[in-house]
Amino acid sequence: QVFGIEGRYAHALYSAATKQGTLGAVEDQLNSLQGAIDSVSGLKEYLTLPVCSKEEKKGVLGSAFGDAGVDPLVANLIDTMIDNKRAKNISGVVSAFNTIMAAQRGEVPCKVTSARPLSDDHLASLKEALGNFLKENEKLLLETATDEKLIGGMVVEVGDKRVDMSTATKIRKLKAALAQPL
Repeated sequence: QVFGIEGRYAHALYSAATKQGTLGAVEDQLNSLQGAIDSVSGLKEYLTLPVCSKEEKKGVLGSAFGDAGVDPLVANLIDTMIDNKRAKNISGVVSAFNTIMAAQRGEVPCKVTSARPLSDDHLASLKEALGNFLKENEKLLLETATDEKLIGGMVVEVGDKRVDMSTATKIRKLKAALAQPL
């Protein structure tokens, strides 16, 4: 589920693209737009400047697509967001749309943060264990990260659920328990 301003725009775009049968093209174009926003130095800041006119901003984003053309739904989304002074939320809408598309494909994002990089054996057994929690038509998208501050153990985040099995958290809880009066 996606919420907020970004979620509303993303849901509206998803609904319109579903009706027109252009989900794949819209997703590709949104990701291309996000890539342009991320790669062009200063573009993200430019879109939030109040001194620039709406037409200038639309022209700059239109040129980001070049000669490839743009789906009318994406063009309408960008125009509407700029007209409503929501250009700063474009990246959030792209992220929310990608979340909706991943859910539609049955992809379940999972992030595992550990104190040290996981070995191939640990990674395989972790994938197997997490796979047991998935429904038959779901696919696990596992992302790993390391954070030495965890000391040991790991933190697993699947969707909106978070399980913290790190040594740092256990130490913190133990300190809090010891600080309590008897």
